[in-house]
Amino acid sequence: MLHFIVNIKSGKGKALKNIRKITDYLAKKGIEYSMHITRYPGHGEELARSLSALDDPTIIAMGGDGTFHEVINGIIDFEKVRIGFIPCGRGNDFARAAGFNKNPIKALEDILRGEETRFDYINVGSRRCLNIAGTGMDVDVLLRVDGSQKKLTYLKSLISCLARFKPYNVTATVNGETKEFSCLVAAVCNGIAFGGNMKVSPDSKIDDGVLDLRILTMPSGSVWKYLPKFLSGRHIKEPWSIHYKCESAKITAPLPVQLDGEIYKDLPMDCSIVKGGIRTFRIKK
Repeated sequence: MLHFIVNIKSGKGKALKNIRKITDYLAKKGIEYSMHITRYPGHGEELARSLSALDDPTIIAMGGDGTFHEVINGIIDFEKVRIGFIPCGRGNDFARAAGFNKNPIKALEDILRGEETRFDYINVGSRRCLNIAGTGMDVDVLLRVDGSQKKLTYLKSLISCLARFKPYNVTATVNGETKEFSCLVAAVCNGIAFGGNMKVSPDSKIDDGVLDLRILTMPSGSVWKYLPKFLSGRHIKEPWSIHYKCESAKITAPLPVQLDGEIYKDLPMDCSIVKGGIRTFRIKK
């Protein structure tokens, strides 16, 4: 039996439209399912915790990165639960990195084929993160956006932040070394992008068993001329873009932390890779 956890507010109504398509398809195929609608922040996590206590459940998250984030944090035992993902958000940064089909029926058919695969996730203290854990300007921007997932809103907030931006001092411990940086962003990446496809780590892979620590220090001269490179991922060859491959990294900074776009004010950014930790479904190419 399939158990859906759906945020109907995702994608400005996209998830609600997709529910109708999904339920019509399941009815025609005679497939049993249960549908669970999230009602408040954190409800997806509660639902996932309850459903993952069932015998050999398949839980399907429908929504954006925030919904996916809640669901994976509610799973009790990843070896017992298989998780499907149907992207319905506006940014869909993790869905893009994973290659999930944007068509809800095709994404569902990938799940129904039942061919299992696995990908990594990040442990950050007591929380789990699918895509990117970050601190610095990305957190500042998200606080200004105040929960909106619109790419244009994020970009406007980014430009506003850059207009008055002062670098943050962070301490990074990675691969046995501890260093201090004055930077724009410090991000531990499993996925590629945040903020609606802003490619902070364009060559990251969600199933390679390693993390990518990206530290963007303050470039010399005007920040504005480097903005297009940052948005497109071409910054990675610049001297102000510092990169470490690692299995764990600890960042100390004055700002809160964001995990998959969700803000945590008192969470230490102590990150480690969980290799192949998510049981999911192979995507048809």
